[in-house]
Amino acid sequence: MELRDILAMLRHHWVGIALLVTAAVLMAGFVTLTAVPEYRATNSVLVTVVTGDSISDLNQGASFVSRQVKTYAEVARSPKVLDPIIQDLGIRSSARALRSDVQATVKGDIQIIDITVTRPFAREAAAIADAVAAQLATVVEDLSPARADGSPSVQIDSIASAVVPGAPSSPDASRNLALGTVVGLVLGFGWAALRTTLDTKVRTEADVQSLLDVPVLATIGHDPRASGKVPAYLAPKLSTRAEEYRQLRTSLQFVDAAHRPHSIVLTSSRGGEGKSVTSLNLALALAHSGSRVCLVDADLRRPSLAEYLGLEGAAGLTTVLIGKASLDDVLQPVGDDGLQVLTSGRTPPNPSELLGSAPMYDLVASLEERFDLVILDCAPLLPVADAAVLSRLADGVVLVVGCGIVTRDQLTETKQKLEIVGTRPLGIVVNRARRTKRDVRTYGYPTTPGGHEPAHAAPAGSDD
Repeated sequence: MELRDILAMLRHHWVGIALLVTAAVLMAGFVTLTAVPEYRATNSVLVTVVTGDSISDLNQGASFVSRQVKTYAEVARSPKVLDPIIQDLGIRSSARALRSDVQATVKGDIQIIDITVTRPFAREAAAIADAVAAQLATVVEDLSPARADGSPSVQIDSIASAVVPGAPSSPDASRNLALGTVVGLVLGFGWAALRTTLDTKVRTEADVQSLLDVPVLATIGHDPRASGKVPAYLAPKLSTRAEEYRQLRTSLQFVDAAHRPHSIVLTSSRGGEGKSVTSLNLALALAHSGSRVCLVDADLRRPSLAEYLGLEGAAGLTTVLIGKASLDDVLQPVGDDGLQVLTSGRTPPNPSELLGSAPMYDLVASLEERFDLVILDCAPLLPVADAAVLSRLADGVVLVVGCGIVTRDQLTETKQKLEIVGTRPLGIVVNRARRTKRDVRTYGYPTTPGGHEPAHAAPAGSDD
C-alpha cells in the first residue's frame, strides 16, 4: 500500500477512525473514574554481613551477601514475614492476598532491597512497608548462621523509611487516556484497512481508470438530494453540476473528431448507477448549445424518461417498431432548445429481439439523418443483452459508472462483454463522485447558500 493509498483510506474512513478513538478514550476515562485509587510506599533496606576486619573476611562477606540478597527479597514476601504483620496491624487479608501487594526488588548488584507496598489507603501502605522491613530483619537474623560470639552474621537495616504518599499511584489519568488514544488509533486504522481491503466497490475516478483503459469524459458529483423517486434537478444557471454536464458535452464532441458519432448508446453495468439521468442531462446540455438532439428511451425493461419529464409514455419506440405509429407521431419536444424525446412505449415481451431487429436499424438510421446526435438510453449491460445488441447499431457506447454502486468485478465483466461484441466504449462518465469543498467552489460557479444548486429544470441525479 502506497502513501497515496493510505491517505485515501484515511480520507474515506476518517469518521469511523474518529469514532473508535473517541470510544476508546471515553472507555479509558470511565475506567479511570471508576477504578479504586491505590497508594504506593517504599522502604529501602541495606543488607550487610558482619565479618572480621581482614580484607579476606570482607570479600567473603560481600560475596555472600551478593549471592543471598535476592533470596532475602523473596523472604520479604513469605508468610513467615507477612503473617506477624497481619496480626500486628489488624489487616483483613491472608498472607497470600497481601503477598500480591508487596514487591521486593534488588537494585542491580548492590546490597539494597526496595520493599514497595501498594494498598487502597496511603497510611496503610507506608505502615506495611515499614513493618515488612522490620520483620524481614528479624527473620533473616533467625535464619542466618550465628557468629562465634552468638551475634547474627547478617544484618538488615532500613536506610529510607516509607513516606506516606500524597497522591495515588493509580489510576494514572494521563497514562490511561494516552493509552486509550493509542488503542483507538490502532483499532481505527485496523478497521479502516480491513474495510478498504474488503471493499470491492468502485469509489473514485482513479479506481475506474485502473480497471478500464478508456478515457473519462466527465466526473459528475454526487447529489445527496437525488433518488429514484424524487430526482434532483439541473440548474439552468451557472452551477457546479450544470458545468459538469457541459464538460461531458464538450468531451463527447471531441472524443473522436475524425469520425464524429451520430448515435451513442448510453448504458451502465447494473441498475442504479445514474445512466438515465445522465442521458437526459447530456441531451439537455447538447440542446442548449444549439445541437439537434433526440433522446430515445431504449430501456424497454424499466423505462423512466417519460415519468421524469411528464411525457406521454404509452406510445413511443415500441409503437414505431411494430408499425403502429410513425416517428413524427411519437416524438415529443422538451424545452425551447429543440430537444426531441422518443419515449419507450409499451413494454414488449421480447426487448432484445426488438432492439436488434431491422426496423430498429432503420429507425436509428432515420434519426441520424434528422438529428446531429441520437442518444439511446439503454438497459444495463450485465443483467440483460439489450445494450450489447443495440451497441452494434450505434456509432459508440458511453458507459456510466456509479461510484459506490458497481463493484470492480462487475466493471471488469462489463468490459469483457463489450469486447465480445466488438465494441469499445467511446468514454466513461464517472457518476455520483464525492465532491470536496474545493471541488464545489470552482472559479465562476458558486453554489447557492447552503452548498446546493437551485433545482427546477430537469432531473439530474436519480439512481436510474
